[in-house]
Amino acid sequence: MPIEQSSVRPVILCGGAGTRLWPLSRQAYPKQLLSVIGEESLLQQTARRLSGAGFSPMLVVSGEDQSAFIRSQLDAIGADLEAILLEPEGRNTAAAATLAAAWLMPAGADELMLLMPSDHVIGDRGAFLAAIEKGIPHAEQGAIVTFGAEATEPSTQYGYIEADQKLRNGAFRIARFHEKPNAEKAAEYLATDRFYWNAGIFLVKAKTLLGEMRQFLPASLDAITDAVARASRDGIFVRPAADAFTRADNISIDNGIMEKTEHGVVVPVDMKWSDVGAWDAVWKLGEKDESGNVIQGDVVTIDTSGSLIRNDGGPLITTIGLKNVAVIAAGDAVFIAPLGRVAEVKKLVDQLKSEGRECVVFPPGAARSDENAS
Repeated sequence: MPIEQSSVRPVILCGGAGTRLWPLSRQAYPKQLLSVIGEESLLQQTARRLSGAGFSPMLVVSGEDQSAFIRSQLDAIGADLEAILLEPEGRNTAAAATLAAAWLMPAGADELMLLMPSDHVIGDRGAFLAAIEKGIPHAEQGAIVTFGAEATEPSTQYGYIEADQKLRNGAFRIARFHEKPNAEKAAEYLATDRFYWNAGIFLVKAKTLLGEMRQFLPASLDAITDAVARASRDGIFVRPAADAFTRADNISIDNGIMEKTEHGVVVPVDMKWSDVGAWDAVWKLGEKDESGNVIQGDVVTIDTSGSLIRNDGGPLITTIGLKNVAVIAAGDAVFIAPLGRVAEVKKLVDQLKSEGRECVVFPPGAARSDENAS
């Protein structure tokens, strides 16, 4: 289903430090570069989702560490790529979005930008494109449109968007954003039919975003505008001036703009969305065998059920009598935890960082080599 009404500029936000899917994800090789669900990486799946009729060549906003990997993966699928904007330092999503808008505006194009994380799964692309169609008229008239994923369970892992006044095209004014709730509050949200998961996807005209930045984060806007004015370009790569860009506030779009703006609109959509936030999400999304296991790689199991057993370059994994457990092996590290506690991997990664372990920074085999970063 192509987008008919307007040309949309995809802006893929490709940051992240790579901790929640450790030991596969690493600081220099985070989860968007991994083939977590399916054969292609999450980045490649995102790029394919944002290609074709109705979409302009895409922009990617990322950091220097991942630039070669990003270009290689997008070249491999023939992505229609306009530029890769390289942040000198990660400053969160408000700065990343503003960087893209500020880079587009000098060309005289007040483009309709679709800001989208690079590391999410959308199982129903048709529903996603239909939601974009619904959002376009609102964004063209100055709204900042976000897409609320239909909540299928009372999840405590996601923030929520509360809908207010109904508008045309199945959209709603946003009443407010809510942080990740406890289980009781999440159940209340689900029962009202007014709350949607915050998918972190935005449709907005470049001029609208810059105007909201002028109102709410003026110093950041000045810093980023200066950084773009003095940017250097090397082929596909654009490098904003570091001394200016690093003066921008480290704040998300949600906190910096969406919680304050009067122009927020949400389009609810059942698009089978997941942010793949931890290994239990990978298990939920994966194809299960007759025992409820999701198995990948060189694995042999006996009397094992409801588990995620994944071998990416490690030795043979064998299990007996496991239930609801994650076992994830990379070439240089193995992670084992109950599926209900896999989100705690961040604590483990923090401890490994404090010990100076290279296995949290570099992909296996790359810790003492620069060949993968060139």
